[in-house]
Amino acid sequence: MTVLFVMMSMHNIFAQKETEKAFWLKSGEVVYGALVQSDSLGYVFVENSCGIRMLKADEIENVSEHRKAGFLEYKKRGYYNISSLALLFGEGKNDMVPVPSLTIVNGHYFTPHLFTGVGIGYEYYDWSVMPVFLEVKYLLNQRKFIPFASLKIGMGISMEKNRNAEDYYYDTDSKTYNGAMISPELGMLFPTGKNDAFLLSVGYHHQQLSYDSYPFWYQDITKKRIYTNFNRISLRVSYMFR
Repeated sequence: MTVLFVMMSMHNIFAQKETEKAFWLKSGEVVYGALVQSDSLGYVFVENSCGIRMLKADEIENVSEHRKAGFLEYKKRGYYNISSLALLFGEGKNDMVPVPSLTIVNGHYFTPHLFTGVGIGYEYYDWSVMPVFLEVKYLLNQRKFIPFASLKIGMGISMEKNRNAEDYYYDTDSKTYNGAMISPELGMLFPTGKNDAFLLSVGYHHQQLSYDSYPFWYQDITKKRIYTNFNRISLRVSYMFR
């Protein structure tokens, strides 16, 4: 009777094309894997990462669902790092040339869905800028490919004391200033293991920068502060490990 029950269970499992089950043996051992074949001689073939194992139907006590833990379930909380490279397309002195953006974020997540961290990076507009920011990233509850939304808020710190104005008529070298930065993004996370993943995202990137301008030859005659808003579309690829 037990054998008949097990064989019927095997048939139902195979018919439903389930990918993975837990085979509870009478010896106390549990074998995880996908059902490959069950034959009339009472043998069951189970495939997993170790290969294909042949079991006798009468040594199987029970069969149950086995759901592999997803990326969000492997590690509920802890440290994480995200390194990324982005191209920023849009407004600026050279609109047709995308601005490269390199960033590194280190942080902590207290739930599998909410990631918070502090980031630093490098970007070049009319001069070199180091973005320093806070990032919040929220992952939706999906199993294979995980959609997410993120927001960076911070400041672009000018890495050059003076702006070289040799390309600007009637202008001279002038002091540069820091500016506000904000960058919301939407993307998809692709797990590559229990604790690492690749991320692809697209978003809006705003960076404000300013400098002193002397529109005449004599700097003591007049001076004004020039503000430039760089509004760009970001295409970003990132790597996460935790």
